[in-house]
Amino acid sequence: MLRNHVWPKFIMLVMTSLLVFSINTFSLMAGNQFGISTIQAKKKAHLPNLLDQQIAILVGLDINPNWVKEQSAADSLIYGIVKPNDTVPQGIDDNYSYLVTSNRDKEISLFFKADKKKVTIKYANYGKKLHTKTVPLSQLVEQSYRTKKQRQQVNKYVSALRTE
Repeated sequence: MLRNHVWPKFIMLVMTSLLVFSINTFSLMAGNQFGISTIQAKKKAHLPNLLDQQIAILVGLDINPNWVKEQSAADSLIYGIVKPNDTVPQGIDDNYSYLVTSNRDKEISLFFKADKKKVTIKYANYGKKLHTKTVPLSQLVEQSYRTKKQRQQVNKYVSALRTE
C-alpha cells in the first residue's frame, strides 16, 4: 500500500525536475536568439591587458580623436613617462605618463595615470588651464577598443608613437 503512494509522487518529482532543467537549459542556449536574458549573458567581459602606450592612445581618442589621427599621420605623437626632473604642470607627478606632439602649433598636453579600473586624465590646450577628468578604463575600452577594427587602429597609432 505504501509503495502505491510513493511511486506516483516520486515520478511527479522526477518529471517536474526534468521540466525545470529543460526550460533552464533552453533559456541558456536560446538566450541571445530569442532575447531571453540570463545572469550569465549579462556578465561583463574582462578588460584586456593594455600597455601604457595603448592607454595613452585611448586617452587621446577620448579627449580629441581628430588630434590623435592628425598627429599620428604627421608622425609627431610623443609618449613618455613623467620623470622627477621633468617640467610639468602643478599636480602632475612621476606616477603620470604623457602624450604630446612635436608639432607645437597644435599642442595638446595629455597626462594620465591608470589603475585597473579608472584613468585620471589631466590635459591642457596650448599650455592653458589644466583640466582634470576621471573615467572608467572600461569606458575607454568600450568607446575605442571594442571591435577588431578599433583595436587594429589603436595598435597602429601605438606603433607610430615616438618616445622621449
